[in-house]
Formats: sequence, C-alpha cells, structure tokens
Amino acid sequence: MKNLNKIVLPLSLLALTSTAALASESSYFATVKAFTEPTFAEATAMHFGKMNVIVGSVCTMDAAGAVTGDCDAADAAITQGEITVSGLEKSTAYNITVTGEAGASLTYTTAAEASDGTTTVTTADGVASAFTTDASATDIAVKLYGALAVTTELVAGSDNTVGYTVNVSFN
Repeated sequence: MKNLNKIVLPLSLLALTSTAALASESSYFATVKAFTEPTFAEATAMHFGKMNVIVGSVCTMDAAGAVTGDCDAADAAITQGEITVSGLEKSTAYNITVTGEAGASLTYTTAAEASDGTTTVTTADGVASAFTTDASATDIAVKLYGALAVTTELVAGSDNTVGYTVNVSFN
C-alpha cells in the first residue's frame, strides 16, 4: 500500500499539470466606428407675434406658419422656427425629438417637420420620430410650429419666451 501511495500521488500531480497543459486561449478585438456629434444651428428664430395676455389664451401655429387663436394673425413678426442639424452620418437611422417646455408664463407644445429634401417626417411634442439620412448625409431642416398657452398673466407690450429642445439620437 505504501508503494501504491508513492505511485498514485505523483500520477495525480502529473494529471493536474497535464490538464492545464492541454488548455488553450485566443484573443479577439471589439471594434467601433467613431462618429461626430451632430451640430445644431438656429436658421430662423421662432416668433408667434402678438398674443392675448390673459391666462388660458392659446395661440396655435400650423405647419405653414399661419397662426390662429388668441393672437394677431396679421402681425409682421410671425416667423416659423427652423433649426438646421448638420454633421450626421450618411444612411443612418436616427430619432428626432422636439420637446416644448413650461416656462414662467407660457407653455409651448411643439410640433415639427424634419426634412433633408428626400425624407420628411413630422413629430409631436416629446415623441421620437424615426429618420434615416440619405447617402450624402444632407443637413436636416427642422421646421417648428405648435401651440403657446399663457399660464400666468403676461404684461402687455413685454417680450415673453419659453424654451424647447431638439434632440437627435441613434435609432
């Protein structure tokens, strides 16, 4: 039995080292294509013109830039907003989201139309819309419209602003 232990113990050690010698490994690489962040430029500042000062007043601008509701539809200052999105990857799926904000006196509920001349999508306030860029990665023009609502009485003759956000992310 003593001799058997002398033989079994070295064989056990040999088996352990032999198993490790049979293992193998291989290394691989993960790859990513770097991209640049899109850039935004305000091509045209949005202006709803003159609006009633009373709480609850609503001025709505349509996709053509015409206003209706509690506002002066003939005001010369009325302009539809436009944001230019540049630096996009070609033939790439994105989500475009335009979200209005609630400010101190106004709430802006956005609507928008995004177009690169080939593809056009519309989006509602805070809703992501899928957009795939063309093969040339042409800039996207985001035309803004929607509704402004007075939440705190305005001072007549004063300029009042409320923000909105344009977000472009990978789809």
